[in-house]
Amino acid sequence: MAVSLRTPIGILSFPVLFSPKAVVPGAEPRFSLNLLFDAAAQKSTEFAALKRAVIAAIDEKWGNGKGQDKAFIAKLHLPFLPCKDVTYDGYDLPGGVFIRPWSKNKPGIVDAQRQEITVAGDVWAGQHVRCTVNPFAYEQTGNRGISFGLNNVQVCRTDGKRLDGRRAANQDFDDYEDANALADEEIPF
Repeated sequence: MAVSLRTPIGILSFPVLFSPKAVVPGAEPRFSLNLLFDAAAQKSTEFAALKRAVIAAIDEKWGNGKGQDKAFIAKLHLPFLPCKDVTYDGYDLPGGVFIRPWSKNKPGIVDAQRQEITVAGDVWAGQHVRCTVNPFAYEQTGNRGISFGLNNVQVCRTDGKRLDGRRAANQDFDDYEDANALADEEIPF
């Protein structure tokens, strides 16, 4: 399925967007992120389009009508994961879900004004982003499901709480006054 969909705005978590990383040792490195959606985002037209695309991918892979077969769907790994099942910082969204889109190719990354972001430090967990993704079905060694391929990322807001615990440099330091003032103190060691 070659459809590319825009997600609603969500909270970025675990961004691996500038250098690919293997999920497990020996696996092929890939670019990825987790994108968290609160209850309001799940009511958006973009989120509904993601769900419809998952149904279409199921039908395309396993046969027309399988996307409506609840017993069949219950046996699949679906891309919408409940936030309540993980204990990472920021996942405490009431009724929240997240997706894990990924790609072997580096995604394009832009800011809110569509200017390219090229510095890894300018993208961090906790920003509000939206992505373009494409659903795909997979079946490997008895493991069947639907996931999302990651195409591009737009950083929409940077004023959210950082989920990685890192503080901005201006929060770690006071104004610099006089470095020689300490040199005049007598220190006994």
